[in-house]
Amino acid sequence: MSARKRRGQVPHPELRCVCGHRVRRYWNHCPNCSRSLQWRDGDNVTGAECYYCGWMVSDKFSFCPWCASDIYEEGYSSAKPLKAPKGFRMGARCDWGCGSGVQYPMSACPRCGRPQVWNEEDLFEGECPHCNRGVDDWMNACPWCGNDATGRDLIPRALTRVRRLLLVSRIRDWSYRVLLRPGISGVDPRYPKIVEIEQRYVVGKQRQDEIPWTMLVGLITHELGHSFLYHHWEWTRTRRFRRAFGEVDKAYRGMDNSWVYFQRRRIAIAPRDHVSTYAAKHPQEDFAETFRFYVTRRGRLRDLFAEFGQKRKGVSLYEKFLVLHDFVRALRGWN
Repeated sequence: MSARKRRGQVPHPELRCVCGHRVRRYWNHCPNCSRSLQWRDGDNVTGAECYYCGWMVSDKFSFCPWCASDIYEEGYSSAKPLKAPKGFRMGARCDWGCGSGVQYPMSACPRCGRPQVWNEEDLFEGECPHCNRGVDDWMNACPWCGNDATGRDLIPRALTRVRRLLLVSRIRDWSYRVLLRPGISGVDPRYPKIVEIEQRYVVGKQRQDEIPWTMLVGLITHELGHSFLYHHWEWTRTRRFRRAFGEVDKAYRGMDNSWVYFQRRRIAIAPRDHVSTYAAKHPQEDFAETFRFYVTRRGRLRDLFAEFGQKRKGVSLYEKFLVLHDFVRALRGWN
């Protein structure tokens, strides 16, 4: 065994964008500043670059694997399927069965020029709502298409409304991060600041999947209630909180697929001790719904309590809003 193998491979130098953020080789854009990247043959590994995009290629390629341009040259380009020419690795076979090898993340086959699809579920935390390629939660820009990786550019009106409601309600920002992601809307207790919203409500292929922006405001506010609760989890151990909301860490019993009208701003008549029927399903949903009504009604307890009296709500519902109101004031350092 050679000394090189005993010591291990020499690590590659850390790659950074001009903005100073770390990037990975063959990303199209910087995930921090969205600046377009170009990967030339600076070390003279292959001695060839694409005439159209300037990225490193091999003389044996018939098509540029990065921009799919025809770069065939008589006497140089290989007529046989390529596996791993110098400077490149074989990560998989061409999706179209031409027999050539492709390296991740090539967007086209270097022999037939047809587009390639990569399974990135184990490589990234989510998908870009614009191009459906893999992105991580911390990314501001998609490294593949350069658009907003969070999807917040698709819901600016709803987010502006939510931020305004939080400001008017005197709720201090806890550095939450709203992301559009496929799947279901929710917050992972392990990552309390990450709020995921089902992206088909905004960019759904079927028209019936889309929802009005006012309902989207209610949905985001409800999920922010979960994020707020997880972020201040120690608060749930206090006697006053438990007396108002109960044990929020008890397990869910089964899955709930019921549709919730988050657009509603009026308190439901029943049940007596909850703001809505959905709030009665679990203490965590009870808090999230209480948080939603508190924010959408701008923290005006006088108006809320007047409505409680008209609908003959229980005393415990008054206590829930008072607990939340006092905690919000305590966070801002008020007496």
